[in-house]
Amino acid sequence: MSKPSGHLASEDVLNKKLDLCISNAIVKTGIGFSAGVVLSVVLLKRRSWPVWLGTGFGLGSGYTDCERSFNPVAVPGVRVLPANAKPSVPESQMGKIQQRVGELVGKAKDETDEKVAPAAHNIRDQVQDRFAELSQKGRDAAETQLNKVQDSAHDMLHKLQDKAHELSDSAKETEHKVQDKVRRI
Repeated sequence: MSKPSGHLASEDVLNKKLDLCISNAIVKTGIGFSAGVVLSVVLLKRRSWPVWLGTGFGLGSGYTDCERSFNPVAVPGVRVLPANAKPSVPESQMGKIQQRVGELVGKAKDETDEKVAPAAHNIRDQVQDRFAELSQKGRDAAETQLNKVQDSAHDMLHKLQDKAHELSDSAKETEHKVQDKVRRI
């Protein structure tokens, strides 16, 4: 069975929409996270709420785009026609203008998608690489801080043990002195 040209299986359409949604959500969440980190570091004395807020905005934007992709009827001005229905011929001059504008916008969108898609993939790859690099730097910094804290705690433990031995020795000496005085009396 051969498929008619120009038609995609419903699974393929769903997969394309899902891939686009996931990639958009990741990119927009990453951009929101990055904006939050920059805002937090530059202006707000390294507070955590700008990072969470930016991440939430990015995730919400990605979710909204996914919803528009899977439910185009919810977008104002969009009409879904049955597959066998033919678009009605505009009766008025305004209808003709709207149809022509729609055709031009569709053509411009297709041309833009052809030119922008490779650049968008390149940018997405760069964002993912930078995000991975920053994540690794964050992990390394956290490990360094953890090691410093562990070393400090270890040093503090040794000091406490030394002090305890000193106090124990001092207590024993005092006990011996008291016993000697008791024996003398």
